[in-house]
Amino acid sequence: MQLEQWLKKESKSQVDFGLSLNPSVSQGQVSQWIKGITRITLEYALQIDQVTLGAVSPQDCADMYKLTNDDAVKSPALIPT
Repeated sequence: MQLEQWLKKESKSQVDFGLSLNPSVSQGQVSQWIKGITRITLEYALQIDQVTLGAVSPQDCADMYKLTNDDAVKSPALIPT
């Protein structure tokens, strides 16, 4: 399950969710995770798995990150040859 879906299902705000993590993260950081702008670290992915009682797995967290065209330009090794 995606984190955004879980938050809606549980009627939990991004602010409250961010505060439930240790160390806490801002609403902006949670939003960036949901939008796939920044990666969720393994430490946070494991916490998210616990906080959501397994509904949002570490694999779900990894799947939220999207490779953008900007990343490909910054890292030519990521461009298929």
